[in-house]
Parts: sequence; structure tokens; C-alpha cells
Amino acid sequence: MSTLASLVSVHLAGEGKDEISLETLPGKFTITRTDEALTPYGGLAAWSGFLKHLGIIERLADHCPVARTSPNAAPVREVLHSFLLGALVEGKRFCHVRWVMDDPAVATLMGMERVRGEDALPRLGKGLDRENLRQWMNRPQTELYAALPDRFIADWDATVNTRYGQQEDAAVGYNPHKRGRKSHHPLVCVAARTRLCLHLEWRPGDTVSATDWQPAMEKLWSHPTIRQRLWLNRGDVGFGQEAIMAWHEIEGEKRPKYLFKLKLTNNVRRAIVRVPWPLWEGAPTVGCQQFAETTVRLQGWSRERRVIIMRTLKPTNPSPQDLFWDTPEDEVAVYVTNLERGDATLEQVVLLYAQRADTENVFDELKNQWGFRGYCSAKAVVTELAARLVLLTYNLWSLFTRLMGLNPGHHTEAIKSRRNFLFLAAQVVESGRQRTLKLAVKADWWEVLKSCYERLRTWLAATAPQLEAQGNFLRLLTRQTTDDPVSERSKPASRERMKTSHFEERIALSAVQTAQRRDESTQRELATFNSDLGGAWLVPPADCA
Repeated sequence: MSTLASLVSVHLAGEGKDEISLETLPGKFTITRTDEALTPYGGLAAWSGFLKHLGIIERLADHCPVARTSPNAAPVREVLHSFLLGALVEGKRFCHVRWVMDDPAVATLMGMERVRGEDALPRLGKGLDRENLRQWMNRPQTELYAALPDRFIADWDATVNTRYGQQEDAAVGYNPHKRGRKSHHPLVCVAARTRLCLHLEWRPGDTVSATDWQPAMEKLWSHPTIRQRLWLNRGDVGFGQEAIMAWHEIEGEKRPKYLFKLKLTNNVRRAIVRVPWPLWEGAPTVGCQQFAETTVRLQGWSRERRVIIMRTLKPTNPSPQDLFWDTPEDEVAVYVTNLERGDATLEQVVLLYAQRADTENVFDELKNQWGFRGYCSAKAVVTELAARLVLLTYNLWSLFTRLMGLNPGHHTEAIKSRRNFLFLAAQVVESGRQRTLKLAVKADWWEVLKSCYERLRTWLAATAPQLEAQGNFLRLLTRQTTDDPVSERSKPASRERMKTSHFEERIALSAVQTAQRRDESTQRELATFNSDLGGAWLVPPADCA
């Protein structure tokens, strides 16, 4: 008799056919299945309400350039929402959407018939050409410009997405991680301090940082919101080139300022040597910085430009320890800018560039927490579509958590915010026309979540489509003026210890002012301040306290 034949299913007395009994550490447990709509993604209710209010995905689906002629074709909105869900739950491949496909509660919370499979988006993308794709995806990108501050800095940088196999547009170029491997080299523009990605220029791997910068900037500069609010372009050594700086210096046209770092070439080093000692600002103390300013016209430049030099002084006679740690030489950094001395002093220019380091955190989060370097297809248009949708998901989630977060008005990286607001065990209960989402959380954490949901509800009420504030409602999300101390924000909120920040006060004040202009019946609706988010009622289960 074979081993497989000897494995006969045995059910103990009193055990049903759909039940399995196991002896565990605390004792006997019976395992069975249920038809209840249970989900580990209870936070999707608030996310669904946020997306419904914005309407960005629905409008994107309505303007899809691909004609869906087959009656069996998946609706475009469901294809887009399914991909966004895959990216939201830490997916890095098209197949990772399977993580939510078998969860009926996810489809219920997102208002879909079902979550579409891994082939849905690639099939949709294959019907697009490169130009139609970029025009189509430009719509949601420009809608988010309303969230930008009145005055902001644009940080430009490029990253390397290594590819394996045969993909269109993948080429061998600069790749510090996998030398000789093909890659894509996307160029991304980030609004400083907001973590919003404003523009993506998709490029093959055999390009450099400055490649196609001017067409990308022209697209961005053509939007009136950008022309009004952008005051400085900032970039590393790859952007300090004549063509880029000349674009900013066109006479008679309004252009933003620029601040770029210069590579320490031989001509730059000679310019540093020519700076007289009395022009160096700052005490000549070992380990401290000194600053100097000069004008330089390097080879290939059309004019002389302002150059700022920062150096850190090191010992003249280094000790053996200094030689061991490789610290005897001065550290030097050189910056080129068209900011006048009245706009920024030497120290302010250096500090202004140092703040650019936060942009590296954006790329780190995109590539390691959002799968920006994943989602690769043999078709270049599909890969680019996926990359643009990942950026859109990242932008929307960043705005969502900036509003919902425990620290309102500040960014929280996805690795933490997902566990705070997305990965929540829950049960969906439908009774008649009423739908209830029961979150399986403890009472202390529910008090914290409830304050976050109430903040979301206040924002939804203050930015209703029929109100005058609709045109500027996204701008409320970028404020960073909370005055709650960190020690207070880290504690679970209680009914006796609820504090209101300036961020919440502005939203609440906007809600009151706009409500006063509404009719009496609508005011009664706003006063009935329930927790209805996208049709789901959020209540804590009584047995989870």
C-alpha cells in the first residue's frame, strides 16, 4: 500500500465535515470557514471615502483613451483601483494584486464588482501609445498642483531602475548597483518639504541626469499654478550645465531661480585657489566651515556666474589617527546660483542646498516601500504606465496620511502609516441598506483612530463640491503648523486630553464659515457629525476593548 493511499481523512465524533480540530498550546481549537466578510485591510474604508471625495481616479477612468468595446472587458476604474490596491499593500509586481483578489471585503469597500487580476493593467496599457499615455496621466498629476504651497522649491533628481531580461527602452548606462546591467533612468521632480512628486520623465538607462530636463521643465512651467508658486529649481552636480542655467536666465521672461552643485573639476579647483584669504568668512577653526563667494566663467559657459564655496578646515599637520581615518584634506563643496546676495547670504545658500537631502528620502521610500523599481513589463508603455500610477498612489497616500496622521500636516512614511491606517482587522456587516465596518482594535487605539477619522470627516465637510472652498481644498493638506509637542502626540488620545492644532482649527473654521452660507437643511446634515466614510460606518467591536 502506498503512503498516499494510507492517508485517509478521519473525522472525530462530533466534528463536522468542514471542521478541523487541532490540539494547540492553549488547548483544543476547531478550525472552519466562514462566509463573513472579514479583511485585514479595514483602513480601506477611510481611503475609499478620501478617493471618492477627490474623484481623481474616476475622472482618470472617464478620460481613458483606450476604447473598451468588448462586453466582457473590465471597467477601467476597476482596473485602476485594483492596481492602486496592489501598490498600496506593498506590492512590487503585477502578480502581487493576488494578495487582495480573494478578499471580498476589499471589493465591497472600494465599490467594485471584484478586484481585477494581474493581467488587467498590462492589457489596458498595450492599447496606448507613448504620447496618449502621457497626456492621459497628465490630468491627475496637474490636479494635485492645487495642494502645493504658495511658494515652493522644486528638487530634481534621477534614479536607476535595474532591469533583467528583455524590456523595451532598457539600456546599459550608469548603474552603480549592477554595472553592465540594463536599466531605466527616470527623472523626477519633487516639491521640497511636501514629498509630492510633481513630474516624471521616463527615460532609457543610457541617459544622464540632465537629459530631457528642459522638455520636462517646459511641461511643468506651462501650468499656471507652477508659474505662480515655483521660485527655485534645485539639483545636484548633474544639473549644473550651461543649457539648464541659460534656460533660467532668459531676459524678459519670468523664470525661477536656480541652485546647483558643481563638480570639482580642475577649473573649479583653480577658481577656489584664486580666492584671497581675507574673503573667506568664518573663523579659521579646525573642523568648522568657512564660506567664500566669487564669480566664475567655466569652459562652455556663456557668462560669469555667482559661485559659493564652502570648506571644512582640517589639521595642517595630520596625526596618524587623522591619516588612518582619511581626514587630513579640506572638504570642499561648490554651488552655482543666480540668487542675489540680497536674496540669500553665503550661509543661507549652503543651508538651502543642504535641505535638498530630504529628496533622497523620497526616492528611498518610492523604491523600497512602493515598488517604483518593480512593475516591469516587456512593453515600455506598460512599464511607464505602472510607474506613473505608483507615483500617483504615493502622492494620494501622502496627502491622505498628512491629513489623517497622528502628526497632522506632516509626512509619515508608508512603512509606518500602512500599519497605522490600512492594516486593521475588520468585519463588514450589511443589514438592509446599512453597511457597518467593525474594526478589531483595542479601546485605546480606537480613541486615536476615531480622532483621525473625525479630522477626515471635518475636511470632507469643509470641502464639499458645492462649496466655494472646493477650488482650494487640497491646499489645506500641506500645512505644517501643528503645535502639539511630540511627547503629547505619541500618547493615545483620550476624551479628556483632545488637543486641537492650528491645522485642525483651519479646517474646522473653514467648515463653519462655509456652512453658514448653506441652507438650513444642509446645516443640519453637517451638524449630524457621523462617521460615514464612503458608505461604511466605522464602529469598534465591543469585544475588542
